[in-house]
Amino acid sequence: MTQILYTERLALKPPQAVTVAQLHAYHKLNRQHFIQGGGILPVSAWDCRRRLSFERKQWRQGSAYRFYGFLGKNLVLDIGLSNVIRGLFYAAHLGYRTDKAHQGQGLMSEAARAVVDFAFHEVCLHRIMANYQPDNLASGRVLEKLGFKQEGFAPDYLLIGGQWRDHILTALTYPHWQKPSAPP
Repeated sequence: MTQILYTERLALKPPQAVTVAQLHAYHKLNRQHFIQGGGILPVSAWDCRRRLSFERKQWRQGSAYRFYGFLGKNLVLDIGLSNVIRGLFYAAHLGYRTDKAHQGQGLMSEAARAVVDFAFHEVCLHRIMANYQPDNLASGRVLEKLGFKQEGFAPDYLLIGGQWRDHILTALTYPHWQKPSAPP
């Protein structure tokens, strides 16, 4: 299931098709911009090598699926499904971020549409959850365009930049879901 997803403008590549140099340049260029969203950011090329190795392992195990969005030869976004759970739940969390210079161009909406389709049809998920900080209106619009519905508000949800941040909780379910005959 290791594949490249194509949209109108993007090639969404799995970690197996991304080089350490590409990932390092992306994070180096966007370090200050990405800090506001939280998470552990790779700093050195060695960190990027470890990150890609870990993501490749998660992909093989079916526990997470990260994609890197390329506009031509430029890495401009990353998006992924994490915390993939099967059994009684068949769900995952969707997370994403865009290169600062490429925000507001509809690229994330394009990428998210492709990854949601991948999640429902290739990974056979029933539910995708995505959470965003209330002041991140652009992220909320991306999810709204895809049909995500607000399910709640979580005060002090994630520790970002040393402070607990509130989040709006959303989800999207696939109404035509059928249990896969074999594990993806």
